[in-house]
Amino acid sequence: MKNWVKVTGTGILTATLLLGGCGNQSEEKAEANAKVTKALQPGSQIKLEGAVNVRDLGGYQTTDGLTVKPHKLIRSAELATLSDSDKKKLVNTYNLAHIVDFRTNSEVKAKPDPSLTNVTYTHDSVMKDNGASTSTQDLTASLATMDNPETFLIEANKSFVTDDTSIQAYKDFFDVLLANQDGSVLWHCTAGKDRAGFGTALVLSALGVDKETVIDDYMLSNKYRAAENKKAIEAVEAKTDNKKVIDGMTAVMEVRESYINAAFDEIDAKYGSMDNFLKEKLGLTDAKQKQLKKMYLY
Repeated sequence: MKNWVKVTGTGILTATLLLGGCGNQSEEKAEANAKVTKALQPGSQIKLEGAVNVRDLGGYQTTDGLTVKPHKLIRSAELATLSDSDKKKLVNTYNLAHIVDFRTNSEVKAKPDPSLTNVTYTHDSVMKDNGASTSTQDLTASLATMDNPETFLIEANKSFVTDDTSIQAYKDFFDVLLANQDGSVLWHCTAGKDRAGFGTALVLSALGVDKETVIDDYMLSNKYRAAENKKAIEAVEAKTDNKKVIDGMTAVMEVRESYINAAFDEIDAKYGSMDNFLKEKLGLTDAKQKQLKKMYLY
C-alpha cells in the first residue's frame, strides 16, 4: 500500500488528529470533540468547480455516540470535468487516496475520470451496461413511453438489493473501504444520487448511523443538484409541452424518500434487517464491521 503524508488543509483535520493523541483530561477531550463535531457540519458540500454533490461524511453521529471522521469518506457525482484546483483540493486538503466509480462501462467511456497523482482508481459498476444514453433527447423519448418514472426509480433502488451485479459491486466497495490504510475514499456515479446514494446509505448504516439521518443525507442531493436539475428540466420543457414527460424528468432528476425506502423495505422483506443484509449478502461480519468502525469513527 502507498505511504501518505497528511496535509491538513483546515483546522478541522488538525483537531481530529489531536483527538487521537494521548491527552489525559477527559473533559478537555469531550469539549474538543464537541467543537470538532460542530465545525464539521455533516452533510455540507465540498465546493468544487468541476463537480457537484460532493460531500464529506465527516461529522455524522452514530447511535452509540461516536462520530464519522472527517476527510475519510466522500460521496460525489461524476468527476470528468474537475479543474486543476479541484484536483489539488481533493488530493491535498482531503488527502484523497482511492476513487471508486460505480458507473457502467459506457458511462466511463463517455466521461472518464481524470488521473490523479498517487490516487488509486477502481471501476466498480453497480448496474449491468445496456448502453443506454442519458442525453436529453434520448431521455425525453424514453420518458414518453414510461407509465410512471417514479416507479422506475423505485424498482431501480430495489434492484440494488436483489441484483447480483449490484450486490457484488457493493461488496467489492466495502472491501476497498476495509483495505484503505490512509487518506480518503471517494465513490461516485453520474449524478451522485442513486448508486452513490445507496452506497452511502449502506456505509452510514454499517457505521451505526440511524436510519432517519441516513435518509436525510440521501435527500440532500436535491439541494446540491438543484441547479443541474433545473437545467435538465428546462431543456425538456424547451422540446415538449408534454406534462407527462416533464413530470417524468423531474422524477428522474430528483431523489425521493420513496426511492430509498423501497430499498430499505426490500432489505427488511428479504433479510429481516439491514444488519442481516450487510452480513449475509455483503460479507460484513461482526469483525469487519468492528474494523470499519475503528477505521472511520472516533
